[in-house]
Amino acid sequence: MKKLAVLCITALGAALLVLGTAPSASAYPDLSCQVTVSRQVLHPGQQFTVTGTTPVAVDAQNQQIADSAIHWSFRWNGVTKTRTGRTASATFTAPRVTGTRHIPLTARNSNPVSDCVKHFDITVAAVTVSAPHGGGSGLPGTGGPTFWLLVAGLVLLLGGGGAALSSRRRS
Repeated sequence: MKKLAVLCITALGAALLVLGTAPSASAYPDLSCQVTVSRQVLHPGQQFTVTGTTPVAVDAQNQQIADSAIHWSFRWNGVTKTRTGRTASATFTAPRVTGTRHIPLTARNSNPVSDCVKHFDITVAAVTVSAPHGGGSGLPGTGGPTFWLLVAGLVLLLGGGGAALSSRRRS
């Protein structure tokens, strides 16, 4: 019984040691680049700007990396824009859409010290015109209730025809 208890405690300790320790990479955040997006929800025709920044980096010989050696690429909706420098920006225009679309944005930084890739999900929402007073989506109904107008027209037509027939029989 004591051997079983010691074995269980040893197994538990080993599991906590293996599973409880975090890798050293999680202790140090990714400082190779920072990317910001001016807005992530757009309507067709609106623009947004993505900006990438990389900190001052030094190579293996402790020399500062030149701005011309830092390359950026921003890809969104099939368009890729490339820039160079520590700070780079690109502006994109939202396409015409019929419904809501989520389009991925990929910002990639490449320099002699490290590479960095960041992903964003940009939402393009179609502009919809809704009917007044909480009606459904789409264009507002401006013609009125057409079915009831048709029924009223038929009733008046039959009533007028009946009145004309009854007046002719009397004369």
